[in-house]
Amino acid sequence: MILPRWLAAAAALALLAACSTQAPPPGQVATMSTPGTPAAAATSAADPDNGRPRERVDMTVDDLNALGAPYRTCLAQNGSPKGAADGSGQPGVTMPGQSGKQAEDRAETACLAKKPLPPWELDTANPHAADFVHAVVQCLRDKGVRYVDAEPPEGDREVYSFGGPQNDPASISKGMNLAPTCEKEVAARGIGR
Repeated sequence: MILPRWLAAAAALALLAACSTQAPPPGQVATMSTPGTPAAAATSAADPDNGRPRERVDMTVDDLNALGAPYRTCLAQNGSPKGAADGSGQPGVTMPGQSGKQAEDRAETACLAKKPLPPWELDTANPHAADFVHAVVQCLRDKGVRYVDAEPPEGDREVYSFGGPQNDPASISKGMNLAPTCEKEVAARGIGR
């Protein structure tokens, strides 16, 4: 008995299919869920910045302006007096019946996801940020800035100030010029990480 070629090929294919093993089921990852835990909590653990942009100590003024542009635009679109849709510094339109402060608060809440975080080295969420500020202050003093001090944090940012109680113009000018250099030098040494 001679079988047509197509029938022989079909029989061979059926035989091969019967003899082969099935593919293993796709790998599964064990997960543990706690009742009532929102998905947002899992996301925030994976991304502690919650998707917000973050400044870096090595950014130029142009870089910082570009990073903050979406935030300023959002503020303007949401009626904040300090927002500017076109970067001109002109405030957005305040909603009727709202004070400037109410409009600002409402816009801040609406735009928080676009507000740039400070550089990690200066972020109050960083347990080493105060060490970074102290090292920057010492660097500035070593470079001749007479009046420079670490200050209490402002919002989410560790800060330092120039000029002392008399607002010494030489310290302010020299400090403003040298601060980016000192921040980069201190960061390069790994302080504040």
